[in-house]
Parts: sequence; C-alpha cells; structure tokens
Amino acid sequence: MTMMKNEEIREGVIVVGAGPTGALTALGLAQRGVEVLLLEAEDEVVASPRAMVYHWAVLEGLDRLGVLRDVESRGFTTQDFMLRVFETGEDARMSHSVLEPITAYPYNVHLGQHRVVEVALEHLRRLPNAEVRFGSRVESAESVGDRAAVEIVGPGGPARISAPWVLAADGGRSAVRSSLGLSFDGITWDHRFVATNIYFPFDEAGDFFVASMLLDPDNGAIVARIDDEGMWRWTWGESADLPVESVADRLPARFAALGMGDSGYEVASFTPYRMHQRAVPNMRSERVLLLGDAAHVTNPTGGLGLTSGLFDLFALIEPLRGVIDGEVGTEVLDEWSRERLDKFLQVASPMASQFNRDVYLERDLDKRRAIVAGAKEAIADPEMNRGRLLAFKGLETGLPEAVGRPVGGA
Repeated sequence: MTMMKNEEIREGVIVVGAGPTGALTALGLAQRGVEVLLLEAEDEVVASPRAMVYHWAVLEGLDRLGVLRDVESRGFTTQDFMLRVFETGEDARMSHSVLEPITAYPYNVHLGQHRVVEVALEHLRRLPNAEVRFGSRVESAESVGDRAAVEIVGPGGPARISAPWVLAADGGRSAVRSSLGLSFDGITWDHRFVATNIYFPFDEAGDFFVASMLLDPDNGAIVARIDDEGMWRWTWGESADLPVESVADRLPARFAALGMGDSGYEVASFTPYRMHQRAVPNMRSERVLLLGDAAHVTNPTGGLGLTSGLFDLFALIEPLRGVIDGEVGTEVLDEWSRERLDKFLQVASPMASQFNRDVYLERDLDKRRAIVAGAKEAIADPEMNRGRLLAFKGLETGLPEAVGRPVGGA
C-alpha cells in the first residue's frame, strides 16, 4: 500500500460506528489484547429514541463482556410482558420466571441504547490498547492485500486509516456497505414507526405492565418503561404516505386514542423512521466484516434487530481474535458470516415480520383474539411457555473457540 501524507497505519482492527454493536465489539476485542480504533461520525453519543430492551438471551453475553452489572444498575430488570387486544381489552400476561430452572438470567433489561453505549465506552477507555474518535465520519472502505483501509473526514480533514481488519457497524445506511458495492436486498414496509420517549404513568392509568404489545390496525403500539424516573417508550405506527414533517401534530390525537386522555404527559423526544427487512449476501468482504444493521435490518417489533447485532458480535469476537493471533485461518470468518446470515434470514426476520403484522397490521379481530388466546394457552403450560421464550435463544450461533477461552470476560 502506498504511503500517503495523511495516511495512518495501524495494527489490529478499525471498528466503524459507536452504536451498541460497534462499541461492544470494540470492547470485546480490546479485552483480548487486540489493538482497536473505534470511529464514530457524530460528535457525541446520540440519545434519540432507539432500541431499549435487552432480551434475557443476550444477557449472558453482556455479562461475559463485564458490562451487565452496570447496564442493570442504570436501567431496570423485569420478568413481565403483556399482549392485549386493544379493541376488546383481552390480554395475556406472561412472565420470564418459567426460565429460572434453565438460566441465570430469567428476565429482560430495559435501558436506552445510548446508555448502554456509554457503559461500553467507559469500560473501553480503561484499556490502553483502545482508542475512540468521535467526529470521524467514514465515507468508504476497501481491502488492499492483507489489510483494509477507510477514508474518513474528521477534525483534521480527510484522511486514510488502514489496519489488518475493518469492522463495519455503521447502521442501516452503512457507508462502508455502500462503498463495497454490496446489495441490500429485501423489502421496505408501507408504514413507519414513531418511537416516542414520554413521561406518563402508563402502569397506573391503563393497567399496563412494564412492557406491552397492543394489537390493533389503527392504534397498535408497543409500550415499555425505560427507567425508574417515569420515562416510557411508546412506539406507534402510521402510513408512510403521511408527511413526516407533521408527525408532532398527529401525536396528541394518537395518544388520546389510547384512552389515556389528552393531557398529563410530557414528550421528551420522538423519532420517526421507515422499516425494512434487508440483508447483504455476505457479511465478509475480504478484510472488511459487517455486523448488526450494516449487514441486516429488520423492523424493530420484538427487539430482534438489536438482539441479532449482539449475537453477531458475541459469535465474532473470539474467532476474529484467533485469526489476528494466527491461531486459526480466515475461513472461520466465512463460517461466521454464513451462520449469522442464516439466523437472520431464517429466524430473526420472519419472527420480527410476524410481530409487526400482529401488532400493527392485522385487521381481523378474530385473528387478533386468537393470537392472545394462544399466548394464554402457553402461559398455562410452563413447558410451552418456556419454549416460546427460548425462541429468542434461537438467534444465537457459536463457533469453536480458538484457544478454549470464554467468548466474553475482562
């Protein structure tokens, strides 16, 4: 590779994107002695409403990375979840307590994803072999021989940085993916979501559990408590044909339609966004690896997008460290790519699509009632209930450990 005046030569990996997937990937590799440079386009951690539920199935991985205790202390844990037919009030109230015989983590954790990123960065900055640079926008990436390079625009102007590996976790609009010319095949849904952070006592006003799916084609929503300070996440859907600029004007009527009245709440922030089911054909392009939303995106109903991204990194950290240390060949990364894409296409995307249809699109009242009735039937049978919850563990993959050490840990 020809040396450029403003080119920086590094060892280890460059991680692009400081969302949960990128920050935790950087942390896991740095904990194993890999030199890590984490690049983020924004000037600080962005706090817009995004993912906030960490399913029980990913908590072991977070614990192995040494961050679960901090995440739990800043958020809160819950075993409760409710499905409700909005029109009739019929509901099914589920508990993760049925998982207690088989896991040390029979609960979910609620915490805004930006808070989880803050935890990961706190841990990462304690490590001497890790560096974090905000305000560094990656515009492209390429593989050149046994290295990869990114072109960035940062505080010092345009620059080129190279390392043996580049890991792209720069989201659904990934500049790295685009620059590699990878297709991103799939569909875009005809409706949008509006993720709304709101202060309102849902649990008191509407007999809501801390997490609820309200099934209705007009007022379908997901309501979940974010913290112990009165903030909740209320995600509602609307036609993508409506002007996005006037979302705020429609918000009061949408809230009133929930039967909670039209006052007594405070909207902290909201983010409208389109929803997709898309994936790349391969998560490895020579010396560039794609993770999380950069590799595959799903509508967020059920939290399966974030869950898939976390399982991507849990499965990657140890094999990639083994490749970097020369203990295993790069073919394990191809295996990782195949397994992770298969789990997304065969499990995560179909599950999330069905959740989306059930909550927001199903117009047949009898079918909505049947969904809740089926959940109630499962609740009455602990084995059946456990099986439904174990579906989230079905998104996990693992490769043989390179040197027999845990996938996580400090």
